[in-house]
Amino acid sequence: MNLLIFLLALSILVLVHEFGHYIMAVKCGIAVEEFGLGLPPRLWGKKFGKTIVSLNWLPIGGFCKLYGEDGDGKGNVAFNNKSPLQKMWVVLGGVLMNVVMAIMIFSIVYFILGVPKETKQVKILEIAKNSPAEIAGIKKNDWVMEVNDIVISKPDELIKFTEKYKGQWLKLKLQTDGVERVVAIEARMNPPEGEGAMGVSISNLEMVKIKWYEIYKGIGYGFKEAYYWGKIIAGGVNKMVFGLIQGKAPKDVSGPLGMYEATTAIKQNQGMLAVIHFFGIVSVNLAIVNILPFPALDGGRIIFVLYEMITKKKANQKFEMAVNNIGMWILLTLIFMITVGDIRRLIMR
Repeated sequence: MNLLIFLLALSILVLVHEFGHYIMAVKCGIAVEEFGLGLPPRLWGKKFGKTIVSLNWLPIGGFCKLYGEDGDGKGNVAFNNKSPLQKMWVVLGGVLMNVVMAIMIFSIVYFILGVPKETKQVKILEIAKNSPAEIAGIKKNDWVMEVNDIVISKPDELIKFTEKYKGQWLKLKLQTDGVERVVAIEARMNPPEGEGAMGVSISNLEMVKIKWYEIYKGIGYGFKEAYYWGKIIAGGVNKMVFGLIQGKAPKDVSGPLGMYEATTAIKQNQGMLAVIHFFGIVSVNLAIVNILPFPALDGGRIIFVLYEMITKKKANQKFEMAVNNIGMWILLTLIFMITVGDIRRLIMR
């Protein structure tokens, strides 16, 4: 069941991306030869109008084959005979659709869960295993009212307290469902990376349900969420690329197997709504990665379109195809290496 959910969600994201190319091609009057899910060889195909819709054996992507994209198309329906601006819109179509899809997903999640509202209290969101917080009996969704008899109203205040008193014991007044209790907790001197002195993640936000006619609030937060994850993912990709240039192997990078593992864990621990939210993040990731100026990716094709815009000359088609083919083999190799890394990580656990 988990595998089916993962494959279905990933397939939808790929289809949305390729549909972006398709719809832009149609709008620009370009003939679409084939719209495929997965990579060849072909498993199944059927012609609808002038377009073959296909399912392919390698479930790691998809494609939208345009008439004339190989440079030998004839007539006004060929991609190679369109203006650079029209080509640009077609190439950007997939990225734009992934962004739109992410915003839609985030908007739906916010509409269901509610929108965040700032409070004057600090809430415990997650607790790390074997952390001081777990040992002290602190629970998820506890509200931190006081630390050492001083009222706490912001996450930064709690963080400053734990940093100031590392290695010492703190007295926390907590509240859950209106019931208060006091616990003693030791702020670790040298906590594991990413955990903090207490081993908790905190926030001063709570989710407030919205009315059906306030859906615009959910959409607004959907845009903010997409922008937020876009910045984080772009920063991570930038760091990874510069690391590769310096000869450093990328860390914390997962392929399809790692994504499946994450999807399963999220579903088990947080439910289907969290899985939907996760694939909103994946959709943003697809948009960011595809816009990279690397051969075979949309960003790589944009480079050739920009060349045509600037020089008023079409790029050498054989050279462009050769570059994109090399890029595709490099990408497939990277996916294979990342998947091997995922398998090795699972075995070594």
